[in-house]
Amino acid sequence: MRDPFTQPFCEAGDLGLAIPESDHAVSVCLPRWAHVIGYEEGDPEIIETFECGYPRFVAHPFVADLFLAAQEEFAKKEESALVFPSLAAAWRCADYVKQRTSQSCRLESYGWGGLTVVLLDESAYETGWKCWQHGGEIVSSRLAESALTDEPLDPAVIAAGAKATATLRERIASFHDAASAADVFLFSSGMAAIFAVHRILTKRTPDEPTIQIEFPYLDSFKVQKEFCAGVIDFSLTESGGVEELRTRFEGGEGAAAVYTEIPSNPLLRTADLAGIAPLLREHGVPLIVDDTVATAVNVDAFRFADAVTTSLTKAFSGAGDVAAGSVVLNPASPFYDLLKEEMPYEESASPLFERDAIILEVNSRHFRERVEATNENALELVEWLKSRPEVKSLWHPSTICTSYYDAVRREDGGYGALFSMELTGGELAAAAFYDSLTISKGPSLGTDFSLACPYTLLAHYGELDWAAERGAVRNLLRVWVGLEDPEDLIGRLETAFGTENQGTAELL
Repeated sequence: MRDPFTQPFCEAGDLGLAIPESDHAVSVCLPRWAHVIGYEEGDPEIIETFECGYPRFVAHPFVADLFLAAQEEFAKKEESALVFPSLAAAWRCADYVKQRTSQSCRLESYGWGGLTVVLLDESAYETGWKCWQHGGEIVSSRLAESALTDEPLDPAVIAAGAKATATLRERIASFHDAASAADVFLFSSGMAAIFAVHRILTKRTPDEPTIQIEFPYLDSFKVQKEFCAGVIDFSLTESGGVEELRTRFEGGEGAAAVYTEIPSNPLLRTADLAGIAPLLREHGVPLIVDDTVATAVNVDAFRFADAVTTSLTKAFSGAGDVAAGSVVLNPASPFYDLLKEEMPYEESASPLFERDAIILEVNSRHFRERVEATNENALELVEWLKSRPEVKSLWHPSTICTSYYDAVRREDGGYGALFSMELTGGELAAAAFYDSLTISKGPSLGTDFSLACPYTLLAHYGELDWAAERGAVRNLLRVWVGLEDPEDLIGRLETAFGTENQGTAELL
């Protein structure tokens, strides 16, 4: 098996390879700037090389085979099939398609577990896929692989999965002060966790929009925008969100909930949670915080949040070979009883599959130690980058909105392992740097090994002006720092800067 520490996925010939080398990898290698643009523009010569992709954006081969099997068994002429983990998730897709295309879908039981098939007109397929992507209620690669066998899950695997799930609930709760295992809910993806909270809170006040503070993760924002009463966009604030919220409330307007991330991705900014929280309490508005980038090792979101969401796919796993998400409820929240009553039903719509739970439990055993090590590595790289003339802008919680981050940082917590930068030479320089960088290159973060990507191009190619207006420039480079020797990583960056100065990259 290829070792990404000694042989990173970064050469031109690595295009399309799974990162890591696993049947259930969650990232794919895009080693050149032109490959990223080609992927975004749908170049078949690039897309056809993909062994996999990020699970909500690219159907894993096992998942694609499951869709095909469902289509062959149930579809009528000119119908396509999507498969969801439950009847509830499938109904949501059907409703989403109906609202946006006026076309009705048919539902069928796949006949394995709770899997439910959505059969829709071929012209509505992309709309149905958007529901899969935004909502995150996905069929994992392991679930699809098991379902395709047409054999019941082995009782020993079911028992091992239940044990792993219980261990995961206890382990996650141990990183959240005052929470117990009963306050932890596990999902098939981080977005499924966010979507579950969103459904509960918007049902409470269906006519009120939600509010996003600081730059949002792509689909966290899309869920708020696409479902229920919409979203108020405070993704670029002057006051960390305090004055923006105060103005809204003083104008007599409310909100179903406020969402933010610690820190934001990819700009690594943190909202003024200490200032926001009292305002929200006064007006009866819940605060949902995602701590995926910082991790619960570094920050205590319960100081201000009513619930915390996390993509366990990222640093909690570290291996990049399993998708999962969690919601942890704050027992001190005034919304605790509401969320606690509703969350088990929402969890059942897109639960963590037993085989995924088994892998995640093993992967997460040294979560704290990995986070602490990558904190130190990233800080060393950030300090070195501060003096580099090639760097125009550098984003990391240690360099931006630091006082706001410190308000939620644990006494022994660090600033996380993710940073972003903009180079002085514009896109040509960024592309040359990226092309020559000998760090694994693809979407996702949180792996034990370092991982880089041109984040804005990957996440916001269809809305680059929107992203730029909020600070995420087209040529932004995002780097996750892994467990490699920081001096080795600095050497790789320095070499890439030398190539950047030559401006040798090709742009499409």
